[in-house]
Amino acid sequence: MRASLARIVQVIWKEVIQIRRDRRMFGIVLMMPVLELFIFGYVVATEVDDIALAVCDYSQTAESRAYVDQLTESGYFRIAARCAGVNDTDRILDHGQAKLVLAIPPDFAELLRRGKPVQVMAAVDGSNSNTATIALAYLEQVTLSQAVDVQLVDKSLGVTATARHPVVAVEPRAWFNPELRSVNFMVPAITCVLLMESLVILTAMAIVREKEHGTMEQLIVTPIRAFELIVGKAVPFIGLGYINVAIVILVGAFWFQVPIAGSLPLLLALTGLFIVTCLGLGLVVSAISNTQQQASMTGQFVLLPSMFFSGFMFPIASMPPVVQTMTYVIPLRYYISISRGIFLKGAGWAELRDEALILAVYGIAILVLATIFFRKEIR
Repeated sequence: MRASLARIVQVIWKEVIQIRRDRRMFGIVLMMPVLELFIFGYVVATEVDDIALAVCDYSQTAESRAYVDQLTESGYFRIAARCAGVNDTDRILDHGQAKLVLAIPPDFAELLRRGKPVQVMAAVDGSNSNTATIALAYLEQVTLSQAVDVQLVDKSLGVTATARHPVVAVEPRAWFNPELRSVNFMVPAITCVLLMESLVILTAMAIVREKEHGTMEQLIVTPIRAFELIVGKAVPFIGLGYINVAIVILVGAFWFQVPIAGSLPLLLALTGLFIVTCLGLGLVVSAISNTQQQASMTGQFVLLPSMFFSGFMFPIASMPPVVQTMTYVIPLRYYISISRGIFLKGAGWAELRDEALILAVYGIAILVLATIFFRKEIR
């Protein structure tokens, strides 16, 4: 037992020296989480602000001007083009001068004073369906407070629909993310993706590099066993994984103002399960690769489906039933659920127990598979 532990420590020390010598790679490992966090935090956002708006105001009254002011003061819209009449709608949308054209009828103020519903026409550029849907939702949200009905015109489909002011007013309350900030939703998931991206590829590259340099054969002829070599190789990368997680949490908390509603120790403890799973995947990738290029490509082959099918960017519930079933075999799905649960909902062990147990099973199974591959190589 003592001899086995000594061999593992020697392998760990050898790996630490190797990482320390490759300073460029070490710097990339530290900078990559920060860089990708800024990219995802600022670029991959679901909010749409500053929507270009053109207003055809046939009313020209204090009420219509107050309505337009309310739209622009909401922060979602800005007046981007002049509109002399509804005949300008096609020109404005075709030239991209505005995403939304609003036509206010002449009797706008009169109908409001008489307490009757008013219809305004909203023509939206539907070439980007996501932006169009969000813009119309913002318009309805601001308009409802004015007791105005909005006649929506879908330019691409040529259909119209009317969103009427409800008799019963609704005051929505968003739980877990009251401000509905997309960055609050993205940062916990970015932690998971960065962890997987760095650990799977780095672990695979470290093992394959030994093969290319011929030092793997030197290790194989020593008395070291397969599991001792795997543990020794994995431990330094566990430390790197926790450094990456710490960097993302600190930048997320102090720069993006994303608080952790739940227990940080529980998050770190369950992160260990995912790190073990990632290291196992990296070892399996290294076992089936003979060059660093092969390891990098195989690692990407593992990462991309995990990102798309884990709920990182697209809701799993909106995927086809067959694809939803396939997502159950992706470990990243469970860790994202854990991370978002702790960050946003303050979830504890009782709520996350199932995901944690599944991750533990994945980690053990993948490490056993990696050990089997390594034994075959050593023989």
